[in-house]
Amino acid sequence: ISRFQDDEVGDGTTSVLASELLREAEKLIEQKLHPQSIIAEWRAATKATLSALITAAQDNSKEVEKFREDLMNIAWMTLRSKILSQQNYFAKLAVDAVMRLK
Repeated sequence: ISRFQDDEVGDGTTSVLASELLREAEKLIEQKLHPQSIIAEWRAATKATLSALITAAQDNSKEVEKFREDLMNIAWMTLRSKILSQQNYFAKLAVDAVMRLK
């Protein structure tokens, strides 16, 4: 059942994250915070997170094998909860397409 659910609809991490954000937002609204203030802070947190990711990022585009490995890891992780039974096939397909464009 678990594998079928994962193959069909993913592992639910997006739903869990969204649910927790809404649960916490509800608590803040009960404390009389305006919804627009909550949204503004979520946007600020998103910007801070993106900034941290950009700072931590490494550019391996000049090293072909390392770049391919990075792309495979990204594709594999992205596809992991979407098409579990065929993630390796589709990850390789996506990486091959990107490498042809490079």
